[in-house]
Amino acid sequence: MKSMLSEDRQVVLARIYDSASYLSISFEASCAKRRDFRRNNRKAKYQGADGLFPYVRVVAANGAVYSKADQFIAQIEKKLSQDKERANQQRANFVGNESRPMRRTIEHFRSNPVYGGDGTRIDMAYAIYALSHGASEEQVRAVIRSRDLSHKGNEKRQDEYVERTINKALAAVEKSGVALER
Repeated sequence: MKSMLSEDRQVVLARIYDSASYLSISFEASCAKRRDFRRNNRKAKYQGADGLFPYVRVVAANGAVYSKADQFIAQIEKKLSQDKERANQQRANFVGNESRPMRRTIEHFRSNPVYGGDGTRIDMAYAIYALSHGASEEQVRAVIRSRDLSHKGNEKRQDEYVERTINKALAAVEKSGVALER
């Protein structure tokens, strides 16, 4: 079965299988054993309506293909396509909203206790926010430089820090699917 799936799908399949949230297996909320992957929990009271048991340890494998592999893969591919479609719709809604004014300034991020006063985290959070809301790279560079960067070293090292921050923020924004105007 592995050879039939692309590497990306194998990873997603493993994540979905491990999370068991897509397998329609119902667990008793108080069942501590469902969190323990090392146990063979084959008691009838834990058997689901579909005849499957929650998380059992594989003690032997003969290499045979799962008898319901086609259904399982179809269910996962359907879920993946639904998730992808939902994500695309959310991106379209976000990107399509051209009137996204920047409501937060760097001061908002600097005063936010979530960042614990960590200037690097603050700079990154602001850069991602600003770039995703249409600010230019030059504007973000100027704002990052508005704080004292002397602890980063000489001017060259400060410039390198600002560039690294901008590049990481751009990568994060592009990965999120927000269209950037350059």
